[in-house]
Amino acid sequence: MSRRRLLIVLVLASLSPAGHHAWAQTTAQDPKEKKLGWGNSADLSLVVTEGNSAATTLGWSEHLRYVWSAQFSFDASGVQSDTSDDRYFVVPAGLQFPVGGQPPTVTPTLVKPEPTSDVRNYLNGGRYDKDITKRFFWNTGASWDHNKDAGIVRRYIAFAGIGNKWADNGRRRFVTDYGISYTDRKEETPDPEKEPRFGGSRLGWSYTEHFTKTATFDSIFTSNTNLADTHDVSINTTNGVSVAMNSHLSLKASLQWLFENEPALDTGLDVVAFVEVANPDGVPGSGDEFFRTQSSGGVKLVVGTANARKDKLDTIFRTAPVISF
Repeated sequence: MSRRRLLIVLVLASLSPAGHHAWAQTTAQDPKEKKLGWGNSADLSLVVTEGNSAATTLGWSEHLRYVWSAQFSFDASGVQSDTSDDRYFVVPAGLQFPVGGQPPTVTPTLVKPEPTSDVRNYLNGGRYDKDITKRFFWNTGASWDHNKDAGIVRRYIAFAGIGNKWADNGRRRFVTDYGISYTDRKEETPDPEKEPRFGGSRLGWSYTEHFTKTATFDSIFTSNTNLADTHDVSINTTNGVSVAMNSHLSLKASLQWLFENEPALDTGLDVVAFVEVANPDGVPGSGDEFFRTQSSGGVKLVVGTANARKDKLDTIFRTAPVISF
């Protein structure tokens, strides 16, 4: 199973993105009510397969908030998946056979590899928001993330800024924020074209629309730009719809885009040639045989290695029940 196809399985995991403005979760209660004090929403999903395929996928998210004259929020989310390689047969040890020949006829043993790490994606972040006026506020916060497939071992981002509330009523809430950031990151392969530490600018928005008392649309956008290299931009945006089943349980579906304009290096990739053997004189072993490459089929040869960059865009669709209290 490819990683891309495996990621689709993660639709059972709903993650809270970095820098999420911890506005009230959709419930059956009146959205005009502002709940003070502690609040929490969480989801957990687990998918386990055994038999012809072996895989374990775990997804979770936790959103904790405290609201008083200001607001503090903390988000922790993650997805991890372990999958097994294809089964294979192995012949017993100690057999001898000539070079170019086949081992003697024996009964091979079927091997089922244990699941190993395939997908690892974690995110933790905290944020403090304080109103200056009814339409103007300031904020500060920090986040940490790890994305194995994107080549990001760790990335710390600290930020501070200001923002505007363009709409804030019982039906609609729309705010934008803008500020400065400091990023410290480590990628699997050191990249001479990218700085591991840099000062940056941060832009974002949070939009919530209550269609009814039970149906809500959310859109969250965050960008982080390296001021010394404006091509080095990261974007995290999520759009989701949730439907409240009761005051504590809702169902949510969301689509997330993770964009890296300068993605991490992917090194040591095999250079593969598909070849056929040409024999001009038709006499085997005469010495004039040569390989001729073709688009597919034939014999697969690894003729070297090369480097490339990871894909710029990851797209993730998720759906999960969310428990709020």
